[in-house]
Amino acid sequence: MKHAWLMAAAALSIVACDQTGDGADQLDTADLESREDTPASQAPEGADSNAADDAQVAEQAMQQMAQPVACSQEEQTLFFCEAGRKQIAVCGVSDAQGNPVAQYRYGSDTAEIMLTGGRFSNTPYSGGGESQIQFAKGPVRYIVYSRTIRTNFASGEPNNPEFTDGVLVVRDEEVVADRQCTARVEAVDVMAGESYGGVSKDIFYGVD
Repeated sequence: MKHAWLMAAAALSIVACDQTGDGADQLDTADLESREDTPASQAPEGADSNAADDAQVAEQAMQQMAQPVACSQEEQTLFFCEAGRKQIAVCGVSDAQGNPVAQYRYGSDTAEIMLTGGRFSNTPYSGGGESQIQFAKGPVRYIVYSRTIRTNFASGEPNNPEFTDGVLVVRDEEVVADRQCTARVEAVDVMAGESYGGVSKDIFYGVD
């Protein structure tokens, strides 16, 4: 009798093993979670704080992605223009400590590039001059400029000044791009530079 019971139990075990192949593959997460003996999932220690940090970073990224290029009414416009389909702006904003800082923005309707901490410079030319605001990102410098150059030196005739505005992109002292304004130009407000760290007398990159 004992041998017969052992043989029956072995047979049941074999049948059960044969069913786990396909049957287990058909169980989905909902089936597992519906079982009373399934332990409740537990988040690792510190998961809540990590999730909050990730959410904050994501929110900041979304805000930057949605940042218009043009300065708002609460910001001081230090420079603005359209360059084809793009816009270039330098806006006076406040840092985390409430100090005024210049912020460079470039893009279409929303900013694709934003840099903070611009430095001002201004130098006179014969019959003109140039004002610049420089922003640095590693070895690359973004130099927003407003330039006035005298084109006529004939005695007794008008100077015929030429106005050029835009942004130079300089890497290792070599200009890799010069994006010039095409419309709606608000030249560099160099007079405001004293409120943003002062104004240097030497421009950051000169013309030949």
